[in-house]
Amino acid sequence: MSSSSLHYLVADFLRKRAGQRLTAEEIAQGIISDHPRRFEEKKERLQGRRPLVDQVSREIYAQKNTLLSNNPDIAVDTSRRPLRLFVDSQGDAVATVPLGQEDVEKLLDEIEIEVDPPITIAAIAKAPSQDRLEDQGEHDLYAPLQRFLFGELSIVSKRIRESASSNRRGKNGNKWLHPDIVGMLAPGQHWNSIVRECSMELPTRKAKLISVEVKVRLTSSDIREYFFQAVSNSLWANRAYIAAVEIKGEDTLEELNMLCALHGIGYLSIDPANFMESRILIPARERDEVDWASANRIAEENGDFRTYLQNVLNYLKTGHVMIGLWDHTDR
Repeated sequence: MSSSSLHYLVADFLRKRAGQRLTAEEIAQGIISDHPRRFEEKKERLQGRRPLVDQVSREIYAQKNTLLSNNPDIAVDTSRRPLRLFVDSQGDAVATVPLGQEDVEKLLDEIEIEVDPPITIAAIAKAPSQDRLEDQGEHDLYAPLQRFLFGELSIVSKRIRESASSNRRGKNGNKWLHPDIVGMLAPGQHWNSIVRECSMELPTRKAKLISVEVKVRLTSSDIREYFFQAVSNSLWANRAYIAAVEIKGEDTLEELNMLCALHGIGYLSIDPANFMESRILIPARERDEVDWASANRIAEENGDFRTYLQNVLNYLKTGHVMIGLWDHTDR
């Protein structure tokens, strides 16, 4: 099933229940129940690795930004968690008549690949490069993502800037060396002081080091490049994530699931409009030990990473996180 088909199913399901605020899981259960034939192939491909409802709800959540932009009558309720989607029957929603069952099936069978308008040479000359647009978009995501890491996961973090690198490797030479954001999870930072002191003296791991590679969107054409960039840049960390606002295409999400399972990288879905609604859709597999040789390679090249490690060392020596040394710790 294409992402376009999924969008039609979700939109039609919500319009038939105008005013009802439904979670991605509730919507997934509903559309699977209404259209079981549509999901038979997906269920077979999953081969029991995860429940079908779980997979479809992940796809709805991962594609919600595209769904909202293509369907202006659908809104998001963020007053409760998890967020809920609904058609506002009382507001300024676009007037839309829900389709009948046969109409939906016919429409889905007729859906073709969307073709963009032709691009002229003049338009290409005027347009900023895709790399520049992606870079600007990524920069806009750092602050909300770091606030989510701190507010929801108690991970303090630092931005690793390309400008802080030595650039001895030339242009883009550090693309496969360091991630965009690094973090530290200190399990005892909110504990009673006496408990924290005891925990620091016992021979247990006192902090977990986190790596996050940030992208605006993941598509079928770039998923492998971006994913293995995240793998390469996170060899040193206890836990690693690739984070994005949007996943385009069902095949992209399926490949991401496969790659994450193979390499232990997690996927974090960013909601830039409401950072507290960001979610870890695929958990990361934790490594017991930090690869200090890989960490040293980054520290040799980047001053921000050395500052990050100094902050980690301060915590390990004192037992205090020192919030003021980290980025975007306002909730």
